[in-house]
This record gives sequence, structure tokens and C-alpha cells, in this order.
Amino acid sequence: MNRKRMIGIGGTILVCGILAFMGQALSKEKRCRVLDADGTVIAEIIYRDQTIRYECKEGYESYVDLAYREAAAIVGEQEEIEEPQAYRRLADEEMHIRTAFRKDAEECLLKICEGDTDLSFSRQIVEKAAAVSDTEGHILASYSYSLTDPFRNYISYPTYAGSTIKPISVYGPAIEEKAICWSSLYQDSAYNQITGEDGELKDWPVNTHPYSNTMWTAQEALQKSNNSIAVKVLKDYGVEKACKFLQSEFGIGTDEEQQSIVEKGEDSVLSNIALGYLEEGVTMQEMMGAYQTFANGGMYTKMHTVTGIETGGGEVYYQEKAKSGRVFSPETAYIMNRMMKTVVEEGGTGKSAGVEGVDICGKTGTSDDFKDNWFIGMTPEYVCAVWYEDRGGLAGNESAAVFREIMKKLEHNREIVYPTPENVAEEFYCTETGLLASEHCEEKRVGYYRSGEIPEKCNVE
Repeated sequence: MNRKRMIGIGGTILVCGILAFMGQALSKEKRCRVLDADGTVIAEIIYRDQTIRYECKEGYESYVDLAYREAAAIVGEQEEIEEPQAYRRLADEEMHIRTAFRKDAEECLLKICEGDTDLSFSRQIVEKAAAVSDTEGHILASYSYSLTDPFRNYISYPTYAGSTIKPISVYGPAIEEKAICWSSLYQDSAYNQITGEDGELKDWPVNTHPYSNTMWTAQEALQKSNNSIAVKVLKDYGVEKACKFLQSEFGIGTDEEQQSIVEKGEDSVLSNIALGYLEEGVTMQEMMGAYQTFANGGMYTKMHTVTGIETGGGEVYYQEKAKSGRVFSPETAYIMNRMMKTVVEEGGTGKSAGVEGVDICGKTGTSDDFKDNWFIGMTPEYVCAVWYEDRGGLAGNESAAVFREIMKKLEHNREIVYPTPENVAEEFYCTETGLLASEHCEEKRVGYYRSGEIPEKCNVE
């Protein structure tokens, strides 16, 4: 069934507009067409009287919206014209927007995200979204639904990231700068005390479990999403450095955090950077772009849908020019990849994301009162983000389970593997000291380290 949408333009184009009647008279209007990766038309778009009408299969609107906005931005930049004129030109000249859209991935999202089983979003979830990309910056499919604001596309709408920000704002940069390694030890204890609403002092930050006051490795802290240790690692790496890293490498806005550091000091933004409460928020598109670096060996390409634009006459107007740049070394990317693999293993917060036979790694994230619920995960072929808003404040993040069902329905080439640098060593370390295990160490675990940067040998006897 086709759903026809009419959308007003007020600075930006928004998805899921008002249902519009499109009769025979409309059939002669000029239309911009959106094509999938195989060149098949998946949507037609009509611009008229400052309104946009989408004609596409129900559920495809989120992706069509992303593609049309992106194409308008390309046209606007090339022609040096304003956004409304760019939208109109796409339709009036009957341009074809070529995209990376994959029907099998989109249908997979629709089946899972609109389902009503214990293995997908339940009926009470009225704000939800999911997207799938490859590991080279191409968004393959997206889904967004909002009962309260049908014009909102959550793929490009900012929300709080919660603990999904930790790999890109804390642990990844800290490993890259050699501030920590896999088995660096930190105490599971409060960073400081703050005055609560009742006027009493209380420990900060809050963990999902009581402080144990024992030593944890960096890997264990990420696996179990320990907030206090994330804050301490961030302090060791550098809060201002982390702010600038997010903005310069991933385009994630931290202007307000950087200003707050100048005015109030680094501690004023610890929660923003370490725990995912950026003032400007983050989008799923931005987060997926950052996470792809842990799947492809450290390279970043801005997430996008458009691969080309053609004129109505078939001439090439635009060809994809996505630029890739190195954000993490291959060694850091792989070490972080293996660290996030433990998140979906026994003891990890994302255990329910695991799929037998598929090498999955990722991270969960929640905001206060479980309002924002995330899981962002990777395979050697895909990056997938799942988000939903739980207005009931119910404890528990089910996004990892939704991710699992998406991964189970996607096709996987088991011969594709993550890039594995030769100079990363797999070594046993002592859980008591975090040092390279000796024959005397009672408890040992496997860690991943850069060759030449392996901890010294434990001398505990």
C-alpha cells in the first residue's frame, strides 16, 4: 500500500506529514524520484505551494526524508541557493536521487519495529527508531515512528546518548592516547559528592549497582557500564580534549560544553561527556557514524544516504564524494571492538544482543529514568542503532533484544571479518594487578594490547 504524505517546509523538511489526497489531477505533476541501490524507484516526491508530498510504501518515509533533505543540501551547496529553492528544483527538474537503500534491510526493520511480540518493540512504546548502515558510511535502511509528533524523524533528531557515548568520548580516545589499556585498574567508588535536592550530600555519579570499592579493569567497567570509572578515565584522558575530539572527528556539537569548561571548569561537564548528556544532544546518524570506526579499522565517513543525483534527462548532476578520514589507529579500533564484544557476552549489559555465529560488539545506553534507551552494535558488515523512549520510566533497556532480532533477519556473509592488525597481541593478565599474568597469578583473563605496549609482568607470588 502506498501512503501519500504532504509536508510543509519551515526551514527544514520533516518526515511523516499530513495524509494528502492525490487524485488524477496530480498524476501530471512533475516529480522527483528516489531510487534504491539497484536503481528501482522507491518514492516519488512532489513540491508545490511550499508543500512536499511523498508517495512511497508506508514505513519508507523516514529513509525518503533523509535522502530528500540530503539531496536538497547538495543542490543548495552546488547552486548556492536557499533550502526551499533546492527542494523545488529537485522536483521541478524531475531529478533522480540515487541512494544506498536496501529493500531487504528496510523490510527487516519494518517487520521488527512494527511488530508486537516479546522480541520487538511492545505496543506501549510510541517513540522509536532504528537504522542499519554498512561500515563505510552508507545508511541502508531506517525506521522512525512518533505518535506525539508525526513530523519528527528520530534518525536525525537529537536525544541523549546515555552510556553509548562512552566508547567514543572516553575509552576509545583514552586507549588511542595510551592513557589506559585493556586492564588498567580503577576503583569502583564515587568520584565526588554533590548536594541533592534534599540538601544532603550524596555520592556521584550514580551507578546501576552499589559501589563495591574494589578495583575494576577498564574492560570490565565498559562491559558493565560503570559510570564512576568512566568519569575517572575521562579525567585522566582530558575532558576538554574529549570535547574537541567529538566535535572535530565526528561533527558532534560540544560548543556549550567547551564554553562551560572555560567558565566553570572541567567538572561542570563530566556528566555531559562521560555519561551522554550533551547539551545539543546527538542523533542516531551521528552515533552510527562514530561507531563504524570500531568495525572498519578506525576510518570515519559521515553517514549518508545519497550516492548520486541525475537530471530528468539522465545526466549526472552529482556523484558521491564522501570523504573518509582516520579517527582511530587500526590497533585502537580493534582493541575497542574486542572490548565491546564483551558487552554482549555473559556479564555484559548488552548480553541479549548476541546472535549465534555472528561476531557482534556494541554498547547499551540509557538516560535518567530510562527515558532514552539505546543499543548500537556492529558486525563486520553492518552498524545498527536502536532507540526508544520509555515514558513510563520502567527499569530495563530492551533495545539490545530488538537489535538481536534485526540481526537475525539480515543476511550475513560469514567470510567477512573485522580488520585485525598484526601488532595487537592477545595476552593473559592478572585480575588482581592488571599486569601481564605470571605462573603465580591465581586468576587470569584475556586482554588485547598493542605489541610493545603490553603491561609488565606481575610479580605477585
